[in-house]
Amino acid sequence: MSNASSPEPAKPASLTRRVAKAGSWSIVQVLGINLLRLCSNLIMTRLLVPEAFGLMAMVSMLIAGFQLFTDIGINRSVSREPDGDQDHFLRVAWMVKIGRGSMIASGVLTAAILLWFLAPAYAPAGTVYADPDLPFLIALSALVPLMMGFDSTTRELAQRRLQMQYPAVLEICSQIITIAAMVTFASFNPTVWALMAGMLVGAALKVVSTHCFFPGPRMAFVWDREIADRLWRYGKWLMGSSIFTFFAVNAEKMLLGGFLDSTTFGIFIIAVLWVDAGLGVIVRLADGVGFPVISEVMRTRPEDAPRLYRKLQTGIDAICLMAFLTLFLGGQLLIDTLYTPVYQIAGAYLGILALRFLAIRFDTVNGLIMNTGNSRAMMLISGLRAVWVCIALPVAFLYVNFTAALLVVALVPMFTVPSSLWLVRPYLGTKLVSFDVLWYVLTLIVAGFVYANAPPLA
Repeated sequence: MSNASSPEPAKPASLTRRVAKAGSWSIVQVLGINLLRLCSNLIMTRLLVPEAFGLMAMVSMLIAGFQLFTDIGINRSVSREPDGDQDHFLRVAWMVKIGRGSMIASGVLTAAILLWFLAPAYAPAGTVYADPDLPFLIALSALVPLMMGFDSTTRELAQRRLQMQYPAVLEICSQIITIAAMVTFASFNPTVWALMAGMLVGAALKVVSTHCFFPGPRMAFVWDREIADRLWRYGKWLMGSSIFTFFAVNAEKMLLGGFLDSTTFGIFIIAVLWVDAGLGVIVRLADGVGFPVISEVMRTRPEDAPRLYRKLQTGIDAICLMAFLTLFLGGQLLIDTLYTPVYQIAGAYLGILALRFLAIRFDTVNGLIMNTGNSRAMMLISGLRAVWVCIALPVAFLYVNFTAALLVVALVPMFTVPSSLWLVRPYLGTKLVSFDVLWYVLTLIVAGFVYANAPPLA
C-alpha cells in the first residue's frame, strides 16, 4: 500500500488567498444549509404538530451525544499532524471512523431499548420522554451513525487543505434532497416519521458523496498501530472534553424535556433552531477555517499565530454582535411573520437566547487551546461547564422562573471563560487577553439588561 501523500497543487496559493476562499465557501455552506433548513422548518410546521419537532430534537440530541462521547478528534488530527495528508494515514483514520460509527449505532440502539422498558414507569406524563413513538424513532436512527462511520476521510483532507467548496456543495445538495424526502413522505404520512425519513436519506447521500465527489485517495481497509496510537493519544482527552461538551450544550434539552409539556418544548426547539442557524456560521468559520489555518501557522511560523488569531477573532466578533442585535431586536417580528400564532411565544424566547451569540465568541479561545495540543485542559474546561449548567439550569427553572432558565441556556459558554483566558495568556499576551476580558464583562452587563426587560414567560 502506498504511503505517498495525495498530490497537492504544484503552486499553492498564499495563505491569505486560501483563507479568503475557504471562508467564503464556509459562509456559503452555512448560510445555504441554514436557509434551506429554516425554509424546511416553515414548511414542516404547517404539516406537522409542534410535538414532532420536540421528538426529533431528542433523537438528534442522542445521536450527537454518542458522537461526542466517542469523538477522538480525527478531523483535528488530520489538520494538525505532519503526515495527516498522506494516503496511509487517511486510510487508517477511516478504519477508526468505521469502528467508531459501529459503536455509536450500538449505543443508540441500546438507549432505545432502555427507553422502551423504562419510560412507561418513570417518564413524567405528557412530556416528550413519555411519547410511545420515541423509542422506535431512536432505534431506527441508529442507522445514521452506522452510515456516517463510512464517510471517507477525504472530507477531513479537504478541511486541512482549506478546499471548503467540496463540503459546501455536498451539504447544500444533501439538504435539498433531505427536504424533498421529508415533504414527499409527509404528503402521505404527516407525522414525525417524515422527519426521520429525511434524516436517513441525507445521511446515505453524504456517505456516497464523500467517496465519489471529494478529491483524495480511495479508502481501503488497512491498519497501522502507530497511527492509531497517535490518534488515541491526542483524542483521549478530547473525547473526555466532548462528553462534557455534550452535557453542557444539550443539558437544556435533556432537562427542559422533563420540565416542560410536549407543546411548549416543541416551541422552544423552534426558537433554538433559529439560534443554531446563526451559531452554525460562527462554528463553521472557527472550526472549518480558523482551526486548520492556525494549525498551519503553528506548524510553519508559530510566532505569527497570535496576530493571525486576533484577525480571525475580530471577524467572528463582528458576526456575533450583528447576530445578537438581529435576534434580540427582530426575533419577535421574525416569528410573528413566518409562523402561525401557536408559535408566537418563541419570539420572546429568541430575545433571551440571542445572548448566546455574545457568549459563543469565546469558543475560539478554546480552539486555540486545542491547537496547542492541550486536549487535557479542554476536557477539564468542558467538565466545569457541564457541571455548572446541570446545576444552574434546574435551580433557575424550579426556584426562579423559565426566563432565568433561558438565561442560563444562553450563557453556558461564559462560565469557563476565565480559565480559558488564563491558559491562552502565555500565547496571546496580556494586551490581547485584556480585550477578551472587556468583552466578557460587557456581555454580563448586557445579560442583566435583557433579563430585567424580558416579558414574563410561562
